[in-house]
Amino acid sequence: MEKRLLLAAVLSLGVLFLWEAIAAKNAPHPAAATTAAATGRLAGTTSARSTVSPGSVTGASGAPAASSPASSATSAAASDPASPLASASSIAPVSAATEQTTVLTNDVVRATFSNRGAVLVSYVLLHHTDEQKQPLELVRQLPAPAPKPLALDFPSRPETTEHVAQALFSSEPVGKDGVDFRYADGAIAVTKQIRLVGGYLFDVHTEVTGAAPYTLLVGTGLRNASGEEQVSRYAPPAAALATSGGGLSRARPEKIEKPQAWPLDAKGFAGLEDNYFLAVLLPRQTSTAVALPVAVKDAANKPTPSITAGVSGSGVLDTRAYFGPKDVEVLESAHLGLERTVDFGWFGILARPLLWLLKRTYSYVHNFGLSILLVTFAIRLLLFPLMHKSYSSMKKMQKLAPRMNAIKDKYKKAKTDAAQRQKMNEEIMKLYQSEGYNPMSGCFPILLQLPILVAFYNVLSRSIELRHAPFILWIKDLSAVDHSYVLLILMIVSMYVQQAMTPTTADPAQKKIFMAMPLLWGFFLKDMPSGLVLYWLFSNVLTVFQQMLINRMSRTDEPAGPAKQPKKLRQARA
Repeated sequence: MEKRLLLAAVLSLGVLFLWEAIAAKNAPHPAAATTAAATGRLAGTTSARSTVSPGSVTGASGAPAASSPASSATSAAASDPASPLASASSIAPVSAATEQTTVLTNDVVRATFSNRGAVLVSYVLLHHTDEQKQPLELVRQLPAPAPKPLALDFPSRPETTEHVAQALFSSEPVGKDGVDFRYADGAIAVTKQIRLVGGYLFDVHTEVTGAAPYTLLVGTGLRNASGEEQVSRYAPPAAALATSGGGLSRARPEKIEKPQAWPLDAKGFAGLEDNYFLAVLLPRQTSTAVALPVAVKDAANKPTPSITAGVSGSGVLDTRAYFGPKDVEVLESAHLGLERTVDFGWFGILARPLLWLLKRTYSYVHNFGLSILLVTFAIRLLLFPLMHKSYSSMKKMQKLAPRMNAIKDKYKKAKTDAAQRQKMNEEIMKLYQSEGYNPMSGCFPILLQLPILVAFYNVLSRSIELRHAPFILWIKDLSAVDHSYVLLILMIVSMYVQQAMTPTTADPAQKKIFMAMPLLWGFFLKDMPSGLVLYWLFSNVLTVFQQMLINRMSRTDEPAGPAKQPKKLRQARA
């Protein structure tokens, strides 16, 4: 009985294996299941949007060029009817035989596109220069796997990402301002249509069939700053940014370890920025902003934190792109809200008028260093009444100091006895009232000055107008560090002179701390742009002259003491 059961089980398994083998052998190919209607609809949509140039898809002999072979993983996915890649199998293969480039230009940019991956390989800003005084290259030149601008990333299919990046797209120029790229291999179909709009703006229309979702990237980092530039200029590495919740969210390369995402509405944008330049995509439909860490190595083959960003979509993705300078006037003229990327801090409402004043002054003197001096002079002149009031208050405080110290000596137990401390404070307040002194009168004018000074500080540290702007003599770039440190040393000296002229009631311990402040400021400003140091130096010099003027005014206003009587009259009275 047991032998019969065992034999029946073996025969049953054999029949099952035989049936599975026969069924797999005779199963129809998934491509045969694709309907003619789907084929016609997809082909019609593609041909309506772009036309493939015959020269771009044929070899030297005129025969059709063979399409790039898909990876084994991609081909396997295409054979699966449930795979999203299977829907592209009905499209006729389209590709190019060799790598080609297409150059689009206008009056401010020269953009070079490669048909390998249909990406932007060069984007030269014609009105901005690099350290060699050549037109500035905005696309950072990095080896793979660092993606180029307009590359596609398929987060769930890394093999598809690599396959599309290496694919040779057919390319067809469209007038003087556009180019169409197409690629299809039976597993995936990709179309990219690029049009220069004007200035630093261009449109990107992307269609992907056979894989979803995907991310359109703005590239890896910005610019190709030399080691000398990175050391000599206040230029942090490019960071990702995206509109989020009515504001801007940012991700720095050294702090991002995994992908980050933010929802975007139809008026949002996402991309990369550094101190002076911007590369962002503005989708025309609801999308998702993505920031991704990128593994790259420096010249010494050491890992260097880097970052890329873009917008995610599925199927069709229409975006406008801005790749250009963070010039407030240029950004505002685009009417896309990009001027928000120029962050002037808490006092931006004051910084923008100051930037306008700086640029208007430059239009007359044609030297941004001189413009900084003139605007600084105007600011100090505007704040002179406040400074005069603050200085007078400090002088009065200095005169009251001996009487205040006497009151404090009277209540020596005030630190430990609350009742004594209250009595001491009451007596000090009576002294203030009797002398007509308000302790806030010295602080309040200084507090009113701070927003203006900080706003101007932010203008000088973030304005692209100062990049490569010379002043005089050895100052060739107001956005770079002055490695001679002449301005820095003069600034420290001016702070010591200013301290020596400022009335104070500080005790010896506090005076020692104050004496160290110029050195601390010098350490803080040593790696800052020379334009900032120039501003701080000239502001200190003006403060010294203002204090000299206030001292003279104070001596004039002081009541004259009793006149000395002649010696004979004093002897007569004696």
